[in-house]
Amino acid sequence: MDDRIYTIGELSKLSGITVRKLRFYSDRGLLPPAIRAESGYRMYSGADLERLGLILALRDAGVSLAEIAKILSNRLAISAVLELRLKALEAEIKSKRRVAAALRAAIRVPDPTTDDLRRIWTVTKLSQNEFRAAIERFFDDAAADANVSPEWKKQMIDASTPELPDDPSPEQVDAWTEIMAIISDKEYVAELRKSMAAMWDGEFDPTAYAEASSVIFARVREAIDDGEKAESEIGKAIARDWLERSARAMNRTPDKAFVEWHDNQYRKYHSRSARYYELLRILRGDRQPDNISEEWSWINAAMAGAL
Repeated sequence: MDDRIYTIGELSKLSGITVRKLRFYSDRGLLPPAIRAESGYRMYSGADLERLGLILALRDAGVSLAEIAKILSNRLAISAVLELRLKALEAEIKSKRRVAAALRAAIRVPDPTTDDLRRIWTVTKLSQNEFRAAIERFFDDAAADANVSPEWKKQMIDASTPELPDDPSPEQVDAWTEIMAIISDKEYVAELRKSMAAMWDGEFDPTAYAEASSVIFARVREAIDDGEKAESEIGKAIARDWLERSARAMNRTPDKAFVEWHDNQYRKYHSRSARYYELLRILRGDRQPDNISEEWSWINAAMAGAL
């Protein structure tokens, strides 16, 4: 180790730090001088030079002076501080990348409007956790009057929560903003609340409904791939099976009234639901065709002539 003794001026030249800043560190107890000359001048050792290097490295990493003091006095592990600082820095970098992406998206638009600027605000100010919280509030409000299964609600929240890419395209920025508009529509939430309260009335068996959906929509997909029309005999047979299975899960009768109920639900919610899942695909960068929307349209058309 260097056993030389340095004046504060020499330490300043070696480190590139001003004398004033060195005095500040010294007065804060971070860099006390190894020796005080009779004249009162501060004198520093080679160990102090190394200590100063550690202080500067920690400051560059964004560590506070209070935390540095604890590290130097062995009251805080340097690895723990750096790990926390790294996580904070990574989150900050991710946030800045999102800001940059939103700015690029707005700049690409000729003569950006206030609506374009509003998109920037939405993207840069809403964190992923805040977005999930908004989705949770949406489902809490929609299911407020219904005897909804907690497991079902969690599955729906997980499936409905998008994640904005680190470097989104203008289309993805727009998709993110449109999803927020959908889940913030109070009239839509109120309509859903009525529908869910009627469906989740204590008689509804979500497990049986999910099993019926899995079986029937696999058959629907196969029929579509085979070129079968919804109005065909195969389509009618699949529709009758769906009506029987879904009615059993809801403790209802698979009659004309039940067909009308299905059709009414489809007309009320299908277009917005289909749009929501289309927006999710945009955010995920998935360009595959919308099978769910196509399958629901097919089975709804098939039910019209099933009975």
